[in-house]
Amino acid sequence: MRILNFFKKNLRLILGVLISALILYHFLFSDYGFVRKWKLEKEKKNLQAEIYREIHIRDSLKNRIRLLKFDTLEIERIARIKYGLIKEGEVTYVFGKKKAN
Repeated sequence: MRILNFFKKNLRLILGVLISALILYHFLFSDYGFVRKWKLEKEKKNLQAEIYREIHIRDSLKNRIRLLKFDTLEIERIARIKYGLIKEGEVTYVFGKKKAN
């Protein structure tokens, strides 16, 4: 009986607390809430960092392509390394690996 009287007397207060709790829950945890927004901002920051890394890699590759197409010194360097080419008058020394006994 006491509990029933308490609910009757404080019905507005109880409803206000329940409605406030629901609104607070909605603002914090719904798809449009603060927690979701915070997670999305963190994801956005990570994706932007990844974009900047990929842009840097792309620019490096573009520069490498340009060097390989147009820079004769770079082409010569790669040919010397890859194919063992030498200029006329140059002497090449080849060192073998030491045999283990």
